[in-house]
Amino acid sequence: MKLDINEIHHNYIVKMVIFGVFLYKRFFRQPNIYKAAVIRFVNKRVAWKINLIVDTGIKLDKEDERDIILQEILNNVESDFTTIVTVTFTTPLKKTTISINLKDEEKYANFLYS
Repeated sequence: MKLDINEIHHNYIVKMVIFGVFLYKRFFRQPNIYKAAVIRFVNKRVAWKINLIVDTGIKLDKEDERDIILQEILNNVESDFTTIVTVTFTTPLKKTTISINLKDEEKYANFLYS
């Protein structure tokens, strides 16, 4: 069994970042509040300076965003516009970029709770 301390720290940081992204997903419609909440959560839980960047994608105006949401609700049109979060951070091991789909929480459940 390989025990590399940097790899253990990296896995812990990845888990905290993914957990923070899903923990505050109810604030996703308010990108500035969402980003601040995720960054604050991760900085409290992680003892290292990781230079975390949270990107919620292109910000549309209210009318375009409303049209996309109405299409999803009324016509069952699947859109990834309002659910993709890209997170970039640097750990002691390497620089990591993760794109997370907030609708696919089951995909990350095994990783988070194992």
